[in-house]
Amino acid sequence: MTIEATAGDIAQDGSVTIKVDGKSVKYVKEADLGAVKSASAGFEKDVSDLQAKLATANTKYDTEHQETIKERAAKETAVKTSGESATLKTKVEELTTEVAGLKESSGKAITDLTERVRKSLVEQYKIEPDKVKDMALEDLVKTEENLILIGAKPAPADYDGKGGDGGSSPDALAGKSPLALATMGYEEKKK
Repeated sequence: MTIEATAGDIAQDGSVTIKVDGKSVKYVKEADLGAVKSASAGFEKDVSDLQAKLATANTKYDTEHQETIKERAAKETAVKTSGESATLKTKVEELTTEVAGLKESSGKAITDLTERVRKSLVEQYKIEPDKVKDMALEDLVKTEENLILIGAKPAPADYDGKGGDGGSSPDALAGKSPLALATMGYEEKKK
């Protein structure tokens, strides 16, 4: 190891620059070295304080970032849900309209059926119209069922004005061939 030093190598601040193995090395006074060391200790404390503050700031940032992500997800869910809600609202309106139409048509059908049953009771069972005019469909159906249960027979149809039997007794038709019956019907029709 070779050390070279010349008088010009001593600087005004008391430091010496010496070449050791071809490389320049700077030597300073021990008093200056202590001052630098104590100053660097203060910087190390400042650096550690700054690192602690940076860690706290990073923790806050991470927390806020997580909150932002959650809020975005909630917003996306709300937007999706509102779209589904609008679709469901439209569907509910369509179904409400359809149900209203069905109620109207079923109400009309029930009214028609009620009138037919009422007319049947008046014409077939010869019940006075005033007795059944205010009855609901359920009451009319129960009345008809009760009449059937007690064995009441509806009056025969009177389409031809002869009481529904064409003016002939069942015995008159017994034993006749279908051709004979058709001929009799044809003859009655001609009259």
